[in-house]
Amino acid sequence: MATAKAEARRPPAQEFEEIQRKAAGFKARGKDILAARLELEHQGIRPQEKSNSGPDPRDLAASMLDGSTVPDDRPPTPGEELFRLIVEQRAIEIAVDALAEQENQARRIAAAEAIQETAAAWREIVRRRAMAVLELRKANQEAAAFREHLRRIGGNNPNLICDVTSGPLFGPPVVGDGAYTFLESAVAAGIISKKEISNAA
Repeated sequence: MATAKAEARRPPAQEFEEIQRKAAGFKARGKDILAARLELEHQGIRPQEKSNSGPDPRDLAASMLDGSTVPDDRPPTPGEELFRLIVEQRAIEIAVDALAEQENQARRIAAAEAIQETAAAWREIVRRRAMAVLELRKANQEAAAFREHLRRIGGNNPNLICDVTSGPLFGPPVVGDGAYTFLESAVAAGIISKKEISNAA
């Protein structure tokens, strides 16, 4: 009972890793069984369910007659060995399927725990990205003003290096585009305020 409680207290990530290790062991055993099956089947052996788990009746009768010790269980015939391998292979398939369900559940729990543990760090990353979007918008406005100043002096558009004027990064803000939606999501999550967006405009 104590062991079961200890296992229940294991972190989800550790539980997930343990399930993966167990599944890997089953799959490795499954490969060994398949190789043994193929070898027996290649020899023309047919599966045969073991009819008697004890010693062979003739051996038992002989021991009764001469007073010798009861012989050990006889080794399985090739057909019985093949049958045993088939049963074990099927059992492994069932176990692996069950572990797959456990793995999916453990993976979801571990992922949820990891997200919860790193929520503050992720919010900080989101804020930095939001501030970078606002800074880019500000730089775009300054670039537009810079360009316009030179255009008025020269009477035509200046040939500035790396002067990108369109697209989602360097074009003017567009309501509903990716950057707009991202900032709105950050506001809804309480990571950045509407005032910060307005001040950066």
